[in-house]
Amino acid sequence: MSHLHNIFIVGAAKSGTTALYYLLNQHPAVCTPAVKEPNYFSNIDNSSDPVKPGKGPGDDSTVWTASLRDYRRLYRPEATHTHQVDASVSYLYSSTAASHIADYNPESQIIIVLRNPVERAFSHYKHLLRDGRERASFAEAIKREQSRIQKGWEFSWHLQHMGYYSQQLQRYFNHFRRDQIHIYLFEDIKENIESVVNELTARLGLEAFNYDFTQQERNASGLARSWLLSRFVNWILGYKATINKIIPPMVSHRALQWFRAVNVRKSDLTIPDKLRRELIEQFADDTEQTAQLIGRNLDTWRRA
Repeated sequence: MSHLHNIFIVGAAKSGTTALYYLLNQHPAVCTPAVKEPNYFSNIDNSSDPVKPGKGPGDDSTVWTASLRDYRRLYRPEATHTHQVDASVSYLYSSTAASHIADYNPESQIIIVLRNPVERAFSHYKHLLRDGRERASFAEAIKREQSRIQKGWEFSWHLQHMGYYSQQLQRYFNHFRRDQIHIYLFEDIKENIESVVNELTARLGLEAFNYDFTQQERNASGLARSWLLSRFVNWILGYKATINKIIPPMVSHRALQWFRAVNVRKSDLTIPDKLRRELIEQFADDTEQTAQLIGRNLDTWRRA
């Protein structure tokens, strides 16, 4: 176990976790790894876990840290550091990560951000489009999801499955005290990220800090102008843990952000009304269970 206090931003994917991560990265007491998502605790004895290395298009761009030794080497703590953060969004969906994190450090602080599961699935779909990995329509991607899972495609393709939050949350409730788990909604971040980050700073035991919110990072989705260029960048990303040992992570991240700004264009894609209604109904029971677990009103998730 590290001598630093552990912070885990475990998901959900496409819910605003990237913005939180890069804001906390500004704090002088926070140590970040060479890669934002080491995916170590979802890569331990995970043969039966839905989260594991995949065989789908571009799946080889995901970093999977193989050993505790390699995981610790991703961090280079300095004298000012009191906390270290891991923002692997695979950890929420993983059936084993919560227990592995608890074994590593039972006093870890867990940050969870939830998003309307229909909008989360659509955003993740557009993320795959942006990266040149998806070519099908959203409706077709939904239809193909189960067969893709059976073929061993990684968790990014589990568009619907990742949106059943109640069981995912329960795993963390089973392993950590409620005061260690900090749950927010996507809307909280979208509407007042300053309040969220300042509140988290206090809850995590960090000293108050004057964050630069004009520099907050976004992991925006869109359509790739060049599919081939996107696939090439994804191939490079498979080596980012090695690259970031030579080039500071923030520098390589800025380069990636610049590329995406150039290569990604906004899209006017929308979810077909009929499909939206079907998905809302599909998630209805789990949305109710999730609302009860977190004590938040999620009625807006049920509106078409």
